[in-house]
Amino acid sequence: MTRRSVFWNTHSRFVLGLFLTVSAPLHAAFDDNNWGARAVGMGGAFTAVADDASAPMYNPAGLSQLQWNELTAMYSRLLTGLTLYSGGDNTGGDISTLDESYLAFASKPNKFGSFALSWANFNTTHLYREDTFTLSYSRYLDDLISLPGNSLSFGANVKYLHRSIALDAFTVSDPVFAGGTTKSAAAVDVGVLYKPEDGPLNGWRLGFSALNVNQPDVGFGARDNVPLEYRVGVAYQSRLHPWIVPDVDYVRSAGVNDIEAGCESWLFKDTIGLRAGVNRDEASAGLSYYQGVGKGFGFRLDYGFTIPFYIEGTDGNQRLQASLYF
Repeated sequence: MTRRSVFWNTHSRFVLGLFLTVSAPLHAAFDDNNWGARAVGMGGAFTAVADDASAPMYNPAGLSQLQWNELTAMYSRLLTGLTLYSGGDNTGGDISTLDESYLAFASKPNKFGSFALSWANFNTTHLYREDTFTLSYSRYLDDLISLPGNSLSFGANVKYLHRSIALDAFTVSDPVFAGGTTKSAAAVDVGVLYKPEDGPLNGWRLGFSALNVNQPDVGFGARDNVPLEYRVGVAYQSRLHPWIVPDVDYVRSAGVNDIEAGCESWLFKDTIGLRAGVNRDEASAGLSYYQGVGKGFGFRLDYGFTIPFYIEGTDGNQRLQASLYF
């Protein structure tokens, strides 16, 4: 059951159901990768970059690149400018919003590796929500596998997935929900990242991740398996122009192929970050401001904006994120 089909026979939520039905970019449950304002600003092309606390959502192996402990929080209001209603036709309904939130703590690497805890939430007011709680681990494998330039890392996620839907007088007797209105499952992700620090491949970053490897069932009535997603990314940061990093990802999920492309540039001694990107569903842009405070503390503010190609009448999706480094 996809997010679209959750509402297929929900008469009292016709407006939202219609919106989700006609939108072209359809996603199965727990199949969104719009986490992290920085990554989203690059069109989602983050598999080979993945060097902040949003790495677990794209490639957990990227946690090995962290230079600081990081605490980050993101909030997103989706499809601004559209008014969506829920509730009964006779009452006029309540206004619903589509929101995403992300909260994470990630540790810088030590002799045991790097760890992260994160929570991702998708919420449709009065209707539906998804929560993903993730424990992540990453470590360098240079002491086990020798490659030119070294710097090969491995990462893995163990995730707890929970989804729920609210019923009303029109849907309480729906047989789809006879077994309950909540569903939980566990999922596993794995990833690798190759980032040579010297030699002829210096500057290249190669990333691979497989998300939801076990394809857990999160269906209410019938089976609804979270699709296995493969991500392969290539990024490059040259010694001559280190201030600009292009990244291209190939993504395959639920039988659908996508190319996500983006570019990031840090200017004014890495104080201001600019980025842009595109994928099959939307175009994106982003802006960051970083400020160090002394030798052991810093903060970064990120903004990401996307405009969908297939949904009319919206001002796009806005994402704000704040991160602390210590």
